[in-house]
Amino acid sequence: MNLGSTFKLINASIALEENITTADVTNDFNCIGYEMFGPTKINCWNTAAHGRQSLRQVLENSCNPGMMQLASRIGTRTLYKYYNAFGIFSKTGIGLPEEINSHFHKEENIGATELATMAFGQRIKVTPIQLITSICAIANDGILMKPRIAKQIINTDTDAITNIDPVSVRQVISSETANKMLDIMESVVTDGTGSYGAVKGFSVGGKTGTSEPPVEDNDFGYVASFVAVSPAENPELVVLVALYDPQVKNYHGGTVSRTCCLWNFFRGFTLSWYFS
Repeated sequence: MNLGSTFKLINASIALEENITTADVTNDFNCIGYEMFGPTKINCWNTAAHGRQSLRQVLENSCNPGMMQLASRIGTRTLYKYYNAFGIFSKTGIGLPEEINSHFHKEENIGATELATMAFGQRIKVTPIQLITSICAIANDGILMKPRIAKQIINTDTDAITNIDPVSVRQVISSETANKMLDIMESVVTDGTGSYGAVKGFSVGGKTGTSEPPVEDNDFGYVASFVAVSPAENPELVVLVALYDPQVKNYHGGTVSRTCCLWNFFRGFTLSWYFS
C-alpha cells in the first residue's frame, strides 16, 4: 500500500548515512510550492511554498519539493541499495499467510519524474509490515530485525514454554544516523505536522503521511497514516496506523490518523509493534 510521506523517513535516513547533508544545514532546500520535470509539474501539498529549509524543516513541514531535491542528490542506485537493505524489496517472513511484497519501478526504468514521486512516497506500494519493520530499524540503532507475532508460546497443558528469540537481519544504518533520525522525528511532533503527538509526560517522535489514490484506480481513495515511536530518545514501541479512504473533508494524515495512532499508543492497543 502507498503510505505517502511516512516513507520520507527512509529517504532522509539514507541521506544522513551517505553524508549527502546533515539535519540542520540552513537554506539547504528551497520550496517554491512545486517542482518542474520537463512539462510535468509536481506540487507540494502547501502550494503557498515552504521557502528555504534545512532537512529537519523539510520533514517537519513534510515538504515534497525538499524531498524531491534530496532524492536527486542521493540518486536511484543508492536509494535502491538501501531499500533492499531495509527489507523494502522482500517479504518480511513474519509468518502470516499470504504476505505480499512491495511494488516499485524497475531501477532501469526510473527517470526524473519517477525518482521525484518516490522521494515523497507516492506511486510505490509498500506493505504496512514492511514499512514499520524498516522504521523499527531506525528505532533500533539501525539494526533491521525480523518481525515476530509472539515472544513465546506457552503450552497450557504442560506449562512448557517455547521462546521465539529475536532475529537480527543486518545493520542498515549506523547508530549515529539512527539517533539523528529519532531527534528529527521528535521535532516533527514538537514543531511540525505531527504536533498533535506532543503529549505531556511522553517523548514521542513521528511522521505523518497522506497518499493519493493509485493512478489506475481513483475510486480507491486517499490513505492517511501516522507512524510514531516512544520514548523518542530510546524507543520501546513503534506504532503505525493507516486509515484507508477516510470519509472526512480533511483526509491528511496529520489530522486524521495521528489522533487515532496516539489513542492506540498510550492505551497499548494491538497495533503497537514491539521491535526488540
